[in-house]
Amino acid sequence: AHHFGTSKLSLQRLVFVNELVDAAHDVGYEATVAHLLPVVRKLASDGEVLVRQSLVGHFGDLAGFLIQANPDSGYQKVVDDVLPVVSLLLAEKQGEVRQGAADALTTLASHLRPGERSDQVLMALISLSHNNDDEDARGTAVQLLNGLAEALGQDLCRQFVGVELIALCEDPAFR
Repeated sequence: AHHFGTSKLSLQRLVFVNELVDAAHDVGYEATVAHLLPVVRKLASDGEVLVRQSLVGHFGDLAGFLIQANPDSGYQKVVDDVLPVVSLLLAEKQGEVRQGAADALTTLASHLRPGERSDQVLMALISLSHNNDDEDARGTAVQLLNGLAEALGQDLCRQFVGVELIALCEDPAFR
């Protein structure tokens, strides 16, 4: 898995990404954390769009494996390692990758504790909605405001989401 994940050939890296969750199950929690997660972080900035696009589609299952394999430590790995990669990919220029990251964030948010929802998810969302240089990022933020409303809960929606929606309604970009 490590050989394929670090290969110079994009097709081999793509195979690694598509087999990531199965490989994690095969090698176990400790080996996944030690050997596979570093490759995942590296592939998040892979030069091949298809590799990044495929990668974001596996974050939900990877997070599920980590949490099920070791509820406390695995949960923390999701918060410390997986969520930052998803947040990074939300700012991606390629629309397919950004949309996949948005879907992954929505999936992950439903499994997070309330503290991480406000600290990690909401802050990534607000940062995205304030991206004055990228109209597509603000469009993704609008979609996420809707998709994450249930996970964020009533209080955070009242305090932050409503304010962000009003600000985005006044956005000079038509879309």
